[in-house]
Amino acid sequence: MGVTVKEIGKGPNGENLFKYTMKNENGTELSVINFGCIITNFLFAGKDGKVRDVILGYEDVKDYFTDDKCFGAIVGPVANRTANATFVIDGTEYKLEVNDNGRNNLHTARLGSLQKRVWDAETGDNSVTFTIDKADMDLGLPGNLKAKVVYTLTEEDEIKIDYDVTTDKKTIINMTNHTYFNLNGHDSGSILNESIVFNADSFLPVDDESIPSGEIKKVAGTPMDFTEAKKIGEMLDMNYEQLAFTNGFDHNYCINDWDGSLKVAATVFDDESGIVMETLTDLPGVQFYIGNYVGGEKGKNGAVYNQRQGLCLESQYFPNSANDPAFARPLFDENKGFKSTTVYRFSTIAD
Repeated sequence: MGVTVKEIGKGPNGENLFKYTMKNENGTELSVINFGCIITNFLFAGKDGKVRDVILGYEDVKDYFTDDKCFGAIVGPVANRTANATFVIDGTEYKLEVNDNGRNNLHTARLGSLQKRVWDAETGDNSVTFTIDKADMDLGLPGNLKAKVVYTLTEEDEIKIDYDVTTDKKTIINMTNHTYFNLNGHDSGSILNESIVFNADSFLPVDDESIPSGEIKKVAGTPMDFTEAKKIGEMLDMNYEQLAFTNGFDHNYCINDWDGSLKVAATVFDDESGIVMETLTDLPGVQFYIGNYVGGEKGKNGAVYNQRQGLCLESQYFPNSANDPAFARPLFDENKGFKSTTVYRFSTIAD
């Protein structure tokens, strides 16, 4: 049904900022902005017919400029954690910003990476294509990058995200989306009563700085086992060192039988709204994060977001895969860029 465009203010350096809203024949709406490629709204009707906005975010675009929770953002070029904020390519060491636990790197940079920049935008029939360039050694990363992210709202009520990033020299690329979802509505409170099932028999244990140990561990017999649908809060209440390390779920789940094809990674259910969200990815992992460090953020429509009121399912190569030889490495060059697709598919179930 097309894309409507609305000017919403100025960026940190005076750039024009716009909100792009896609609407399909079902009345479902997806809104994104050209600052940080951020998903700001997703309006979807639950089993009771009530339309809910299931995305946590801000009312004022300026709040995204300093937000360190990455609400709705495309994160990159290197998402998640890199141990010691360094990695080596062909004998050369590259240093990233130290911004996590005093020695590691998280999401490339706190305020300077792609999630904090203004992207160029072009609208399609029911899609928006965002593009941005990154210069060689900007953010500490080698390679002149050309990044393209396409958001599409399908008639099947899917948010489809297509990534296409090229480089002119070897570099690490591991892009993701960091949207926080609450399937009963962004302002409805805790997500601990939502249920989730993962297409993953294994996860990555981490140390007390959230760096993976290198082990790929079976979930069986642990609170990490969501091979059958279980309520998040039920498993969170269990005494388990991994949950203590990360103050709750903040772990990579390893997709079963990963082969680079698009597969369902996780499915979330909300009993009250009846809304179901499937997450599909062609990458080997998905980070399950339940907003353990969100607290007091003033969101849309007067909402205040506190701990565990939204969950993230971030498709990715494994955290610290730039350094860990046990993991598939997201190393790309002029002959092969980073291409990936993530889909968030929405539906409803009756009682």
